[in-house]
Order: sequence, then C-alpha cells, then structure tokens
Amino acid sequence: MAVPPLPALRTFEVAARHLSFTKAAAELHVTQGAVSQQIKQLEASLGFALFNRGARGLTLTDKGEALAETAQRAFRRLFDKIEELRQPEEGGILTVSASPSLAVKWLIPRLGRFYQRHPEVDLRIRPDPMVIDLLAQSDSVDMAIRFGQGPFPELTAVPFMHETVFAVASPELLAKGPPLRRPRDLKHHTLLHSDSVRLEVNSMANWEVWLTLLNVTGVDANAGPTFPSSYMLLQAAMHGQGVALTWAALADDDLRAGRLVRLFDRALEGSMSYFALTTRAAARKPKVIAFRDWLLEEGRSFTHGAAPPPQDVPLK
Repeated sequence: MAVPPLPALRTFEVAARHLSFTKAAAELHVTQGAVSQQIKQLEASLGFALFNRGARGLTLTDKGEALAETAQRAFRRLFDKIEELRQPEEGGILTVSASPSLAVKWLIPRLGRFYQRHPEVDLRIRPDPMVIDLLAQSDSVDMAIRFGQGPFPELTAVPFMHETVFAVASPELLAKGPPLRRPRDLKHHTLLHSDSVRLEVNSMANWEVWLTLLNVTGVDANAGPTFPSSYMLLQAAMHGQGVALTWAALADDDLRAGRLVRLFDRALEGSMSYFALTTRAAARKPKVIAFRDWLLEEGRSFTHGAAPPPQDVPLK
C-alpha cells in the first residue's frame, strides 16, 4: 500500500486541529483551495473520509479523529527534535512561565543567584495568570512552573518545593487589636480570600478547610472580601485590611521584611507542590537543566529554612 504524502498529512493535522480549512490555510500560508485539494487527495489515497462537511462546519469522522490524534503527536515529536537540534550547546533564551504571584513573591527575589551562576542564559519570566498548555506552546515556552499534584501527561515533571499554609496579618493590625492569640480569635477579625484558591481542590488555603482541620468553630469562614490573586490578597493583608491564609513561599519575602507576621504557630502541610514542567525534548536542553537544577536547590534551601515545621492536625 502506498504511503500517503507527508505534505498532505501535515495539511490534515493543521486542518483537524482548527476544524477549519480557512484557518489551516492561514497557518500554512497557502490558499483555502489548496488545503481542500490536499485533503481530498489524502482521503482518496486512504480510502476513507476524514471530515464530515456540514452546514455548521467541519467535524472529524471517527477514523479522522484517530488519525488526527496520532498525526499531532508525531508532528509534535518531530518539531521538538528539530528545535532541540537547533539549540546551541549552552546558553540562549530561556522562557519560563509562572503565575504572577509566585514570580513576584518568590521567584524574582532569588533570580540574582541564577544570573550569577549562569550569565550565558538569557532568562525571560513570562507571568501567566492562567495555566498554559505547554505542549501547544512549546515553541515559545521552555518551562512552566505549576502548583498542583499531577500527574502531567506527556510532560517531564520535577517537583522542587512542597508547601505549607498558615495565617498572616500586618503588625499594625495586631497592634490595634482585638488580640489574635488563638485561631478562634478570628471571629473578631475580617477574613481575606483569594479567587485563585478556588482552582485548588480542597485547598488548605481556603478558610473553611483550614478552620475545619484545626477544629475551630464560631468563625464565619465565608465572610470577608475576595481578591483576584494571591499577590493582591497579601497586599491587602499588609495594609491591615484583615487576616489572610497564605502558602509559605508567597509570604516569605514579606515575613522576612516584617511587613507580615505569622499567626498562631500553626502550619498545615498541603498535598500540593511546585513542579518544573517541560516537554521531553526541552528537558534535555542544557539551559533548561541549569534552571531546573537551580530550582531544586532553591526549593531545598527554602524548605529547610522555613520555620516552624507543619503540625499534624487530625481530620474531624
């Protein structure tokens, strides 16, 4: 049996991804008619239809869907290998995607040590409020730092820092009272919330979960203002607007500077970690290895230097 021509398979992969001949033509820099002709020739060569053509547009047939999935994986592996081979042995531009809160609060204050060790790497931090599809954006992003539990299919995932959760407030809020000696004293204060926590299943940075784990009653866990990000949440806490729950990494710089104070000597160990995610091809690049190893070192240093250790709190 004759092997279908590679250009036609590439055209099909792009058209299947977009479910549009027009968008495929734009990506491939050809005419829509050329895309249509390539697909017709491929279907004739294969002996079966790849698309259903209806009034509402294109859909894949069952066989078309199966072939599209395989073609997308194959072309992605091919382009990853080409990109890998094009890379210089050392250095070059390294683009890392991270949440804005982690970038501002934990990553950027530490980057000086990476620059000193690897001046050959041109590091670009890309703040992404939403989780990106690293496989789809591997041509523009080398690594993504993601907070979660995994698994991360088709990616190389290296955990570099585990997390704990505790309550914080500003020194000014503590000075003017009411007292905050025990978690139950929170009923006299405003609780601050973050929208980002809602994306984390059963997050210990959620007041309702945190209070339940500490067996605290009499505090309205849902009252108080909500902020779009952890960064804004901590800014509100620093300005004395209430008490916030935070992941240790995000509050570290503000605790060291005295802008925030840790409360109650209670920290809960979460089930989530920070991961360095890359495609399998990118994981072999020297610049990616250098940054990943640096993250592992910084994560170990932070974890061992964080005080005090989390306490075991029984579930209700």
